Amino acid sequence: MKHKEAGNEHFKKGEFQEALREYYNALLFLRGLNNDVMATAVPKDPENLEEGDITELNKDLSVIQANMAACHVRLNRYTRAVQCAQDALKSNPFNKKAKFRLVQGYIREGSLLKAGKLLDELEKDSPNDAAFAAERRNIVTKEAEAEKKQRRELAGMFDRARNED
Repeated sequence: MKHKEAGNEHFKKGEFQEALREYYNALLFLRGLNNDVMATAVPKDPENLEEGDITELNKDLSVIQANMAACHVRLNRYTRAVQCAQDALKSNPFNKKAKFRLVQGYIREGSLLKAGKLLDELEKDSPNDAAFAAERRNIVTKEAEAEKKQRRELAGMFDRARNED
């Protein structure tokens, strides 16, 4: 956990690459602690999974992976941010920060429908969360930009068709 704390300090200073290095080291140590072979061999049914079923080790893994996703978002590595957030949710599907990091990655990647659905889930529990509202505005802005771009492209297509006649 020393590596996790060191990663947190680097993150606070805006040193995202250094934070990633520390988080990665923390992951290596924690994965080495996982000696429960049966837990990985026979996963529980996700439909019947409860928050109490998640081990402390998996909770720690999930937090670190979500922190790594946050670093990747800040470094504009959106595909990697999505991967880390998804890994965090595999370790602990109840990790709301990991879901939020996944939303951020999806938005910046351009997967607005996926981001919107996940954000809907998050907003059910915290409808007045300012961070959620900011990402909702990002979705609306990106959708408007995409629509505007599509209109320009279609308008140009019809202009070319008239000139050919």
